[in-house]
Amino acid sequence: MKPITLLAILLAPLGAVAAPAPTRTTSLYGRLPPSKAMSARSWVVTPPPCVALDPAPSEEETEARFDEFADALIVQRNLTRAFEYISATYINHDPAITGDGPNAALDGLSMFWNFTTLTPLRQTFIDDQGWLNYQASGIGTIVDRFRFEAGCIVEHFIS
Repeated sequence: MKPITLLAILLAPLGAVAAPAPTRTTSLYGRLPPSKAMSARSWVVTPPPCVALDPAPSEEETEARFDEFADALIVQRNLTRAFEYISATYINHDPAITGDGPNAALDGLSMFWNFTTLTPLRQTFIDDQGWLNYQASGIGTIVDRFRFEAGCIVEHFIS
């Protein structure tokens, strides 16, 4: 065997190691079907974020906004309408959803929203916070707490 051929045979496996890893712009990903996250999210129209009201609404006005949000989210199950109350600075404390902001929350909810039955149990509003208690099929009983600032939801906690 010629030395150059032998060298090529011995070095060929190293070429595979040195090759660049596929990225989202290379052909490997171009052949994969869209992810479930993208297809699930495609049916939700992202509304513009809630703009802080000036002057800030009273507690009664904020409670009315919370009631509208709760109705859109739990009863109408309209994520687009519900997220009109979410601030661009929204902080999310739900460990199942990665990241803050309305887009992270929409991405997380879109994964199961159309496949989950929600049964409202109760809701309340005190000071600047509203609580939603509901049963979610396949998940269990959920209590969401939302904190408002200037008429917009700025923070979410789940238990």
